[in-house]
Amino acid sequence: MRERTNILKRALDEGRAAIGLWCSLASALTTEVVAGAGADWLLIDGEHSPNDLRSIMAQLQVAAAFPCEAVVRVPSDDPNLIKQVMDVGGRSLMVPNIRSADQARAVVAAMTYAPGGMRGFSVGHRANAFGRIKEYHANARAGQLLAVQIECEMGVANAAAIAAVPGVDVLFVGPGDLSTNMGAMGNPSAPHVQAAIAGVLHAARAAGKAAGILAPQQVDAERYLAVGFAMVAVGSDLGLLARGSDELIARFRRG
Repeated sequence: MRERTNILKRALDEGRAAIGLWCSLASALTTEVVAGAGADWLLIDGEHSPNDLRSIMAQLQVAAAFPCEAVVRVPSDDPNLIKQVMDVGGRSLMVPNIRSADQARAVVAAMTYAPGGMRGFSVGHRANAFGRIKEYHANARAGQLLAVQIECEMGVANAAAIAAVPGVDVLFVGPGDLSTNMGAMGNPSAPHVQAAIAGVLHAARAAGKAAGILAPQQVDAERYLAVGFAMVAVGSDLGLLARGSDELIARFRRG
């Protein structure tokens, strides 16, 4: 048995854009619905959603039936959380609020078996099909993807150094936190925030890495794709349900 190809990693390595959807409802059923839409990747959110390890695992299981890559956003850079998520099958990770190259190196180490890192060794777990993928441990890094989120001014200032860390694949801008941390809460379009976002893109591309961003407004997503962002989330299960239900009821309340 072989581990299936990480199609998101392959697309980004080949310089192709990959369109994603955020999964925030902590439900395997809604993630299954969204996975059938044809997105290149899904984000299972463990930071701002009521997910735990079991609900993350259930969503990884349903997403595996579709030709998309499930990315898990862990709540922090805690190596114990990273280990647990990886053992249940999360091989593409997003880690929030990375501020320095040293922090990024620590995350890479948490994802990597010794001697190159400190990921705890287990003979059989879901990630290696319970021991059926015989070469999993030796080759685990090859199929992994790491997206580190740049969400504060320190992260922006250190973006070039972070991008240069081996094992970092994507610099992913968190526009909500970045705008908040730059004194423009809820307004990523503020000129100084846009300048910071452009700086992250430049740092990633100069290092030969991909840049990503969450852009639920179509006009923003199209603009970011046009300037070179490759890993772009264009909406969420929560947003689709809330806006869709709002619009449906509003049609019957008019007049």
